[in-house]
Amino acid sequence: MVLTSSSTKVQHFLVVEDEQGKRTIPLMDSTCSIGRDLSNSIAIHSPSASRQHALLMRVTMPDTDSHMFRLIDGNLQGKRSKNGLSVNGQACTSHDLKHGDEVIFGHDVRARYYMTNNIADVHYLESCSSEDVTGFLSSLHNPMQTLTTADEMLTSSNEAAIVRLASFPELFSNPIIEINLTGRITYLNPAAQAQFPNLREEQAEHPILTGLVALICNDNEKFFVREVIIGDQVFEQSVHFIAESDLIRSYIVDITERKRTEAALQDSERRFRAIFNQTFQFSGLLKPDGTLLEANQTALDFGGLQLEDVIKRPVWLARWWTTTTDTQRRLKAAVLEAARGQFIRYEVEVLGARDIVATIDFSLKPVRDELGEVVLLIFEGRDISDRKQVEAALQQAHSELEVRVHQRTAELKQSNEQLRSEIVERERAEAALQSSVATNRALINAMPDWMFRFSADGIFVNYKDSPNTTLPLPTAEFLGKPLDQVFPQETATSFMDCIKNALESHEMQLFEYQLDHDANPLMFEARIAVSAENEVMAVIRDITERKLYEEDIRTALNKERELNELKSRFVAMTSHEFRTPLATILSSAELLEHYGHKWDDTRKLKHLHQIQQSVDHMTGLLNDVLLLGKAESGNLAFKPIPMQLTEFCTGLSEELQITTNTHEIVCSFQDQPAETRMDEKLLRHIFTNLLSNAIKYSPQGGTVDFDLVFENDYAIFKVQDHGLGIPQSECDRVFNSFNRASNVGNISGTGLGLAIVKRSVDLHGGEISLTSQEKVGTTFTVRLPINQRVEQDG
Repeated sequence: MVLTSSSTKVQHFLVVEDEQGKRTIPLMDSTCSIGRDLSNSIAIHSPSASRQHALLMRVTMPDTDSHMFRLIDGNLQGKRSKNGLSVNGQACTSHDLKHGDEVIFGHDVRARYYMTNNIADVHYLESCSSEDVTGFLSSLHNPMQTLTTADEMLTSSNEAAIVRLASFPELFSNPIIEINLTGRITYLNPAAQAQFPNLREEQAEHPILTGLVALICNDNEKFFVREVIIGDQVFEQSVHFIAESDLIRSYIVDITERKRTEAALQDSERRFRAIFNQTFQFSGLLKPDGTLLEANQTALDFGGLQLEDVIKRPVWLARWWTTTTDTQRRLKAAVLEAARGQFIRYEVEVLGARDIVATIDFSLKPVRDELGEVVLLIFEGRDISDRKQVEAALQQAHSELEVRVHQRTAELKQSNEQLRSEIVERERAEAALQSSVATNRALINAMPDWMFRFSADGIFVNYKDSPNTTLPLPTAEFLGKPLDQVFPQETATSFMDCIKNALESHEMQLFEYQLDHDANPLMFEARIAVSAENEVMAVIRDITERKLYEEDIRTALNKERELNELKSRFVAMTSHEFRTPLATILSSAELLEHYGHKWDDTRKLKHLHQIQQSVDHMTGLLNDVLLLGKAESGNLAFKPIPMQLTEFCTGLSEELQITTNTHEIVCSFQDQPAETRMDEKLLRHIFTNLLSNAIKYSPQGGTVDFDLVFENDYAIFKVQDHGLGIPQSECDRVFNSFNRASNVGNISGTGLGLAIVKRSVDLHGGEISLTSQEKVGTTFTVRLPINQRVEQDG
């Protein structure tokens, strides 16, 4: 490792030779990315190089003004390059560059590192042709030989220091502080020194460091965020505990202005709400397309609504406007006219809580921007129900007065007609009395029910049958027999109880019973009422079909309840899972907006990549929801093809192994005995989710076992981890959509992965099971038929 002082004005160069020839690159930035992708600081041209192959970091040693260049394989996320790198013929993952070192990236990109403090050498290197550089550089001497560090300093540059220093950009605009478990400061970046000039003197007593060691040691927390107030400033402090090196790292952001802005916004919001919600008129805001943005409390209380019931939905769908379809249609037309700039006003009846209907004087007023375009609509409604009632009362009084005049005029005529009517009525009553018996008999005969007469002791006395219906008795000969000789004992007892209750209370009794007919259960309803002294009439109706309808309705209600629960879990998942990527996108976008003009391309690309990664994450969440939706609706296609399962599983495990440095996927695959037909896309959904979950829910690292054996006509897969495990009481629900175990803590997830796995296994005609124990691990076993075909293939 070569240390240089800023006073020596030493220039650092990297001479790169690849497919496009040899070129000299001055090392000016504090961080340089090297790789095949053209967005890197140093682009190298070779198919053996990775897109992001290595990092070149300028590292300032603590308590000195010297620096060095450190070469690190891969990127800052810990992902190594595909073909590695070597320095002076030795493969390595990191190296402190020395004058004259030769570096090989991948297989064939060669580079040499040089230093010089001669300005003439600098001008020559920048202007000479590539053929002249080799001979000149071979004679270039190391200007800093006398400043080589002592052996003990080199020894201290262990792998933990590499990880720490590689993640500390010297030019990071926010303070970064690192302390050990004794509270001693081990690192300050320039921003921290500028923000807190007394930090080194006060050490752990400084307010920004107070209590950090105790929180880490006592609470066993590896990451947390807290706010620290120093004077009139407020800082947000993100604290990370790096267990590998027993170091506590803090990232600090000054949020004073943001806090003041939030307080001002909250105060403004409270004032607006106080005025907006206390007005006696109905008020609200709409988009030009009619989407409701805001409604005051007066309008919400009138409709018995909560703001979340109506916000972000077309206003005509809210309860207020559901009096008639014409009311909704008229409101749509009014919104359209107001969106064109017209002021709209008319009277309309609206629906409130408890089905109260009120008449309001309703208006829509357009709000224009500086270009004259309508951007908002303000709606207002004044309750004029009382005025309308007074007008209606006056109209009614006028009408009643006219009616009374007509009534008095007609009373005399009515008196004259009364005698004549009485005579006609008497004649009509006599005719009705004569036809009563025939009418009653016709009504009884027209009834589609069985009718039975029973004595007080439950003896069948008489009956009327119902044509084209099943006899509601198990015994054909029943007249003169008691109930317990005709019906099963339980049904006969219920019948007898209803007969006694009807005779005692003189009220109709109702009960239902079931009889089997031709091995099919039939349901009947019996209505029992007193028909004579010590005798009752029972009307019996076949209600089998009605019961089936009721069961269908109950099933539909249960399904609707499940769908509502599913929607609630979906809303909870999206509000939680989308918050973090959206916050990352917003933060990166604001930083680019306010500081992008000050940053170099590397800093800008870093935040652009964060935005892209967050968008990819959100897209993945939506793709999981869409995939599950296809499976639930039966639209997820099953397309089996001939496959080599052992090769497929090997490739999949290698892809997932690259994503983790803390876990090892241990594979045990039996050779495939015969042709296998499966859907490769669905298999990838199954085992990507199972292996990813095994890694994610084993936060301490370790091994993940992935096995494949063949038995008869089945392929049997096992995925086993040694992580958190699943509580026994929750194992039955793991395949439900949006379900997550109660012990996952802050580990992110949507609860969709295992639901997708279950649907994919079902499409193969297979089975999936699990065994789990908390803090021990979980094993998933998947059995799939090895030669499944789509039904249409035959």
